Amino acid sequence: MRLTPLKVFLAYISAILICASLYFSITGIFKDVITFGDSLYFSVVTITTLGYGDFLPISTTGKAIVTLEALLGIILMGLFLLSVSNQLIEKEERKRVDAAKENLKAQYGAWKKSIIYSLLFLTEPGKSVASDLANQLTDVNRFRDYFKKDNNARWYAIANNLSSDSYYSNEIVHGLEGLQNHIETFISITRVGEPEVLKQLTRYVNHLRGMRRRELNHHDDQKGFMRDLWSILAQWDFSSGNHDKDILLDAINKI
Repeated sequence: MRLTPLKVFLAYISAILICASLYFSITGIFKDVITFGDSLYFSVVTITTLGYGDFLPISTTGKAIVTLEALLGIILMGLFLLSVSNQLIEKEERKRVDAAKENLKAQYGAWKKSIIYSLLFLTEPGKSVASDLANQLTDVNRFRDYFKKDNNARWYAIANNLSSDSYYSNEIVHGLEGLQNHIETFISITRVGEPEVLKQLTRYVNHLRGMRRRELNHHDDQKGFMRDLWSILAQWDFSSGNHDKDILLDAINKI
């Protein structure tokens, strides 16, 4: 059960009322008969360890209750301060995690635009690229439609122009490295505690690492690289085809 200031406060109030009821209902605790108001006052004074001395228990039972209430008051006050401290720490931690999430989302968005921009240059090397086209193609449906047009002619053109000697091919590889570093930093900063989310992010990092290791001048590696890149940008996999779920954003939003 999670400890909160409200729960401790309610326990504190409950202890006051319970002890006040005991002081009022058990005879012989005090020399004189007291009202419930007097017993409530005495309970508050006791649990806060103020001890004014205007009421004094004379029976063993009364002294035992007073002792237990005073100790309980010290414990509950300590728990209250601890819970307030933990709540403030959790609030700051949540701010830090949220900031890290927004930063990774921004880095991921910038990465996608940069990668798509390089892909557009590889489609027709030497030709200029419309400044807003890369932004438009960050939408997964537009991306699919654009590169699947004419039987995937544009996507095949990229594959044919992909080479470790190509500037824009290397830009794509460097971009993969940058995204991998951002995700690894995010995992470290946020100290991801959910096993499934951590597993999801780790798989994503390993996927990027595997793509970077491919030799772009080798035909089989080139095909694998293009397939892996399509799986990220077009949100596609072998088992389900187009799944319309951005795996990285899905993992980030679960934290």
